[in-house]
Amino acid sequence: MSGFALTMVLAAAFFHAGWNYLAKKSRKKLVFIWWFLLVAMALYLPMFFYFFPGNPIPPQGWACIATTGVLHFLYFWFLGGAYERGDLSLVYPISRGSGPLFVPFLAVLFLQEHLSVLGGTGIALIVAGIYMTHLKSFSPRSFAEPFLCLSEGGTVWALCTGGTIALYSLVDKAGVQFVSPPVYIYLMVVITWLLLTPVVFSTNRRHVLLEWKENRKTILIVGLLVLGTYLTILFALQMAKVSYVVAVREVSIVFSVLYGILRLGEQHGMQKILGATLIATGVVCIGLTR
Repeated sequence: MSGFALTMVLAAAFFHAGWNYLAKKSRKKLVFIWWFLLVAMALYLPMFFYFFPGNPIPPQGWACIATTGVLHFLYFWFLGGAYERGDLSLVYPISRGSGPLFVPFLAVLFLQEHLSVLGGTGIALIVAGIYMTHLKSFSPRSFAEPFLCLSEGGTVWALCTGGTIALYSLVDKAGVQFVSPPVYIYLMVVITWLLLTPVVFSTNRRHVLLEWKENRKTILIVGLLVLGTYLTILFALQMAKVSYVVAVREVSIVFSVLYGILRLGEQHGMQKILGATLIATGVVCIGLTR
């Protein structure tokens, strides 16, 4: 992965952690997600009209757009459910961290990608670091706690979120080979929003206006960030292997951990700092891969 691609992914990770933090603070998570996707569609409409005329979409591109739209609908649905049931410090690491567990195997199987030893080591370090951030102590019993929590509702929804991340990452890796990233991501958001609309209005109709009144400033901020961060990732996917891009994105967990410890006074700081260090080391390994 080149230095430029690495910088792009790291910047996207920083802003991704930020908008997830804001989403967790919202009243009704799925309604909040519906609103910021609508705002994103409005904010990035000029971008779409600028790029669309000169970038015809082949049939393979439309297939990828439709597939990623459905997968992103599932992603946001699972993410909203996870944040309704679990803490940010639990849901975010599991949902983002399970991606590197699935993606390398899927990438090798479907995209014929090959991982170098250094790249594979970096992915392993990131996964180990994510596991470490879940520990409450260094006692033998504590090391089993991440597995014991699998039965919790928030964890199950977070793992489902991670599964959709792995799948749409592979689809998007193929999709941006056929479609310009700005056009691709905009049409993906449109499909996702259209699929979310009947779900939101059938289950949370009375919360739609209330969510806007209470969180409209936050919705506007996230609407700007959510497309910007993923657009950055799509450009990075054009320059690097999908397994590496998805793994480097997990450095967003480092930003979340440091924010939680330094600003929110969250507990188990030593375990989380050690986990963040392992993740950062994994990022360096992947960044050195050519």
